Amino acid sequence: MPAPINPNPIRPVVSPTPTTPAATVREAEKLLKLAGFNPGTVDGQSSPALTKALSAFQEAWGLPTSGIADARTMEKLRHTRDRIREHKGDGYFSVGQKSGEVKTIEKRLQLLGYDVGKADGVYSKETFAAVKAFKADQADIKNDSGAIAKLGRTVLAREVAALKHAPERRRMNPSKAQDRLDARTTKAAARGFGEGAKGFSVGNVQRHLRAAGFDPQRTNGVFDERTTGALKAFQRHAGLEPTGQVDARTWKRLKTSFILSKHTPQALGERSGAVKHSEQLLKKLGYNPGKIDGLFDKRTEAAVKAYEKKHHLTRDGKISEGQLAQMKKVASTSGGIHVTNEMRRLAANGRSVALSMGGYRGLGLCATGVSRAIQRTMGIKVWGNGNQIDNNLPRSQFKQLHISLAQALKIPGLILTWEHTSSTLGQRYGHTAITQGNGLSSTSDFIESNTLAAGGRTGLKIFMPLP
Repeated sequence: MPAPINPNPIRPVVSPTPTTPAATVREAEKLLKLAGFNPGTVDGQSSPALTKALSAFQEAWGLPTSGIADARTMEKLRHTRDRIREHKGDGYFSVGQKSGEVKTIEKRLQLLGYDVGKADGVYSKETFAAVKAFKADQADIKNDSGAIAKLGRTVLAREVAALKHAPERRRMNPSKAQDRLDARTTKAAARGFGEGAKGFSVGNVQRHLRAAGFDPQRTNGVFDERTTGALKAFQRHAGLEPTGQVDARTWKRLKTSFILSKHTPQALGERSGAVKHSEQLLKKLGYNPGKIDGLFDKRTEAAVKAYEKKHHLTRDGKISEGQLAQMKKVASTSGGIHVTNEMRRLAANGRSVALSMGGYRGLGLCATGVSRAIQRTMGIKVWGNGNQIDNNLPRSQFKQLHISLAQALKIPGLILTWEHTSSTLGQRYGHTAITQGNGLSSTSDFIESNTLAAGGRTGLKIFMPLP
């Protein structure tokens, strides 16, 4: 028989959803807002915006994302509040905070290869772990926590900025061992390898990355996250797809970061002591290679091309062994004048004396400055004012030259004298100075940055110390 129908069926008992007191909701809203999350209007009322903000905060701390201001969530909110107050204004960030600055930190960590999860501006447990890994890679950061403050942010910004350049090249001593290692890496690259790989080929790639200016921090043969970040940066700046994988195309380009032949010309992208010496030569010759830092950049290349044009050489912007030898010869002989070490010392002492007297501001003591530099260099006392020194220079140790002022200024250690200048005192006492060899400046009791531009001077005589 069919079972009788029960007119009053038994329904399961459902517990009512617990409600959060309005005071707790209001506190949660204020604390979320302080931490950088948007809970909507702070009114003590539950809302979708509050639920979303609570869930995001809970996710950052690794809590269940209930969207409810439960006891554990409130504990973390209060902890975050206390930490923010403690570090107010000092650039400190840690788990449970959200801001545009945090997003910048996350993006920078990602550029270096660290896994932050979502780069959404929320300082999560993943961000904390990435910061901790980053700090472990920095010799100048002793604090190993996953929070970040001013020092960590400064170092992080510096590390990322160091990746923003074209690939560089460095000179290495050629060896058969390196040739064998490169051949081995070529075979591995044909198959492809990336994060998690280990071995000699990985260490070789790491050393090449460092030479290219993209430091992976370690060259231990373990392809870690930082190696991935460095490789991606190299690929981006080399015009390759930033896969983070070493393939044949990437290795072919990366391999050139080692210059393994002594006969390879200096060219764009090289960073070495040899380039620094060439930059110094170019400057001495009157060309502007930019900063003397050992990096063959666009300004260095432009200076080389200017030199090549003047000397009727092939304008390729490279410095071969032969061209370097010619540059050295030209630097030691300017306009048929051999520049001696004593002339260079006189120029250096002239600058030193000028800095000790007026610096870049004249005191009306030009003859005193020149006399002091001559005595310091050659042990000779020369008397007289600016228009008398020319007659008092011993002819056994100085020779008068008949060249232009522009040419003289390109040669270091020449004595310049003028009979008269445009000033009242200069009309009577004249002026004297020592050339610096850069085509522009001379020194006396001060450094005159552009002697060619100084007008109203007459009666120029030029003298060269004899060897």
